[in-house]
Amino acid sequence: MRFLLLLAICVCALTSNAQHITGIVLDKENDDPLPYVNVACVKNDSIYSMTITDFDGKFDLEVIEKSDYDVKFLFTGYKQFVRTISIIDDLNVSLGNVYLESNITELEGVTVTAERENVNMTANGMSFNVDDDGGTDMEDIISAMPSISMDENGEISSNGETVVILVNGEESDLDNPLEDIPMQMIDRVELLNNPPAEFTSATSAINIVLKENVKLGNHMRILAEGGMPTQHKVNANYSISKDRWSTSINAGYRHQEMGYYLENERLNYGNNQRASTRNDLNKTTNYNVNWVSSYAISPNDKLKLLLTYHQKEQDNEGKEDEYLFNVTGDPNYRNNYRTIINKRNTSKVRAQLNYDKNFLQEGRKLNIRARWSIDDFEQYNGNTTNTNYLADSSWRYNDARITERNRPAQNYFVSVKYVHPFNDRSTLVTGFRNNTTVQQTDEKFYNLATDGSTVDRGRGTQSTDYLNQRFSGYSSWNYSFYNDLTFKAGISVENSKVTSDIIASDTTLNTNNSFWVVNPNLSLSKKFNEKWMGNIFYTFRMNTPSERQMNPLVNDNNPLFISFGNPNLGLQKFQKFNLTVTNQQEKVSTRVGLFYRNIADGVERVYQTKGDTIIASYDNIVNKHTLGSNIYVHWHLSKNQSLILSADVYNDIYNQRIDEELPASEWMFNGKLTYKAKFFKNYRVRLVGYYTSERIEYNGTVLPASGVDVSMSRYIANRQGKLWIVAQDIFQTRTYHRHTRSPQFIANSFTDLPSVVRVGCSWSFYPKS
Repeated sequence: MRFLLLLAICVCALTSNAQHITGIVLDKENDDPLPYVNVACVKNDSIYSMTITDFDGKFDLEVIEKSDYDVKFLFTGYKQFVRTISIIDDLNVSLGNVYLESNITELEGVTVTAERENVNMTANGMSFNVDDDGGTDMEDIISAMPSISMDENGEISSNGETVVILVNGEESDLDNPLEDIPMQMIDRVELLNNPPAEFTSATSAINIVLKENVKLGNHMRILAEGGMPTQHKVNANYSISKDRWSTSINAGYRHQEMGYYLENERLNYGNNQRASTRNDLNKTTNYNVNWVSSYAISPNDKLKLLLTYHQKEQDNEGKEDEYLFNVTGDPNYRNNYRTIINKRNTSKVRAQLNYDKNFLQEGRKLNIRARWSIDDFEQYNGNTTNTNYLADSSWRYNDARITERNRPAQNYFVSVKYVHPFNDRSTLVTGFRNNTTVQQTDEKFYNLATDGSTVDRGRGTQSTDYLNQRFSGYSSWNYSFYNDLTFKAGISVENSKVTSDIIASDTTLNTNNSFWVVNPNLSLSKKFNEKWMGNIFYTFRMNTPSERQMNPLVNDNNPLFISFGNPNLGLQKFQKFNLTVTNQQEKVSTRVGLFYRNIADGVERVYQTKGDTIIASYDNIVNKHTLGSNIYVHWHLSKNQSLILSADVYNDIYNQRIDEELPASEWMFNGKLTYKAKFFKNYRVRLVGYYTSERIEYNGTVLPASGVDVSMSRYIANRQGKLWIVAQDIFQTRTYHRHTRSPQFIANSFTDLPSVVRVGCSWSFYPKS
């Protein structure tokens, strides 16, 4: 009893020494109370007390020591406010009404037109700002990024390397964030030299940073676009937000038809020689709906639910005329007339739940993601070849060769990430990720006669149970020294299991693969002064082969080209060392880099022939060294005009090639020149020219497309609406040349890509709640 009395006296004594700092936080414009404002009592960058305002905007802070303090008020969408006070006696302190000034650019209101430097060099890479009115489009930003390209389907690549798309440094919740996020909500887009540690296979990253000072309110945006070759696109986005919750829905439809012209020549040693021309028409239709709803349990706890549906229909029809003859013995001159039908339908339904926890210590947070999806894939391939023998003008008519494939799958994903800042100079990030795919594949192979009768071919039927499970843990540490020197170190450890159980009429096959991956990366950046910065980084990645490369199932879309996966593939080792120096001036910004890249046990195709048919598989056959340099120059010709040059010059050195006639090393050059301008306040012009020199592969060489793209846009109705026209490959120079060799054949192919013209408009309006 005496102990309890003594404890009560101590508690009362401690309580009596605590001083209370109270007040009410209000919006400066309308005097409305602001709930959930973070209020902190700070001294020498250390937090001594912290609280949040209640629904009436009231707060009550307690401090024990008598001293001078800074009382900081932090609230998203408002300017930070600091009040300095002195606690010199035992009296409580009342700050009365504290007014916070909004820095919000509301989508309902007038946009801010202040100019910002649209590109900045950073320790992590480069940062491309979006105009405050959201006028810049994603194609405009991507066109200015060095070594980054976007094709007509919106796919992003970096000199053939993997690029991951992030939103606020995290994996995107949307299937296509480059299209589904309104530009008015984006503050900047970052090109990161080294992706976060948790993304084990990517070698570079594009990070979309959203604005913190935008109220969604009620906002709706519709977009329509059409073009030639046949293209139609419609997208609608609606967002609404209240005090604690926000909801948005995005729906889109896209249809395009692209025609391709192909030429091919092939010499099968000791067999025959053939030359063919082919015209393909590829039709693609996409439907997608995304619904996102978030609710703030408290200012520091947020739940988000996402539901998405996506459907993709692909229909490819081709006609091929082929002339061939035997190179030994009877030439047997003949023509093949071939028709190709390839239909693929994919559907996906996905649900995801996010929980984000922000702790009272500024910057400390916990992110949890759980996702489940079901996918379905259906494929129908039909190929018919009729042959005309020229010696006697006779014909042979063949049955159609059919493959049907159905591949349903379920996917499970869980991610936990914890960010802990020790102080304003040091941050530790740790987490784990699990991704599991369970897939069932059923296949039928048969010949279809004109009378509708069928005959099994090959194995006739085949079913496969397929499992791919990846579990990874990662950690990264960032430390900033006082002399503007920043050090980053990260590591990820991953275990990947891939198994398949294949049952066919004549065989049973089981595969079981397990990979352990350890990927470290280091970077060191130094800011010499306000204009000069240097960066060194090293990364080592062990990449597991893709599911397609390991899947032993036959893929016979083309009767002259059959592809198998290799379940015995091993890990690919990739390492890269990069040194860059940047200089940012008022008119000209430059970035110069040197890099060394090495690929060991890289996976590429291995070819052989069986009669007229090429049989392709995969193997760990590539050991390649690359040494090169890159340069980036951004020249501000005037306030509203910029000229951007980016280029890579490098030398690929193969340790081995398929034969001695192929070059073991070769210099390559990739260049891109972009001109961007604003005219008469509402007009924007972008002109992009790009060139890519020959690229060598294990089996041959590839010359990718080069060309010139141009676009122009104009705002209307006080920038609520926007009109644009985009032309890709205006000089019709986009072509692909491929030279392939194997011990059994030599082949050359040529593909002519069509020019594309798109005309579109968008409109933003704001219904009242």
